[in-house]
Amino acid sequence: MHLEKFEEFLKSVDLSGYRNKFNPIKIVEMDLPPEIQAISALYEVYWDKKEFVDYESFYQKYLAEYKKKIEKFRKKIGMCRKCFYKGLPARIE
Repeated sequence: MHLEKFEEFLKSVDLSGYRNKFNPIKIVEMDLPPEIQAISALYEVYWDKKEFVDYESFYQKYLAEYKKKIEKFRKKIGMCRKCFYKGLPARIE
């Protein structure tokens, strides 16, 4: 059951659409510290919970969970809020 749902989810991912949307955005190119990297959130959502949500939904979950740590990092590196949050979705995609 989960395998079929996962395969259908993979078929629905618009890779070229995301590529076109995020490829020109090269703002957040530095390495993110481990505490705000999206990989653990990706595993939790897609692997552990088997929630096959679209990228926008995943990104909102990621932001909600990591907001304080993300803000702490953004302030530490001195990047303006507008630029950082424009580039972050492209960085974790």
